[in-house]
Amino acid sequence: AMIDKEKKAHEARLAKEKAEFESLAGRIAGLRFVAPRKVGESDLLYGSVTAGDIAEFLKGKGIEIDKRKVQLDEPIKHLGEHEVKIKLHPEVLATIKLLVTKEG
Repeated sequence: AMIDKEKKAHEARLAKEKAEFESLAGRIAGLRFVAPRKVGESDLLYGSVTAGDIAEFLKGKGIEIDKRKVQLDEPIKHLGEHEVKIKLHPEVLATIKLLVTKEG
């Protein structure tokens, strides 16, 4: 009986955690990150937009996320709109819209 009770409490905790991450994912999905960057000829960025930049943007919006949870295969080096996935929880993935524009 003790094991059953412990197991149910653990499952309830996991479900609550997942629900919290799902509501956070909803908040993130509503955000749009505009990143002005310097560009050279042929519209290539001098720098890039990294997972750290995205984590900083979210921190500014009151959402603390480790930059390692931002799933970028490589830093973004092109203008335009990009969708970036953020793994909040093993079962919860959030997507943020990122718009890279010319600076100035």
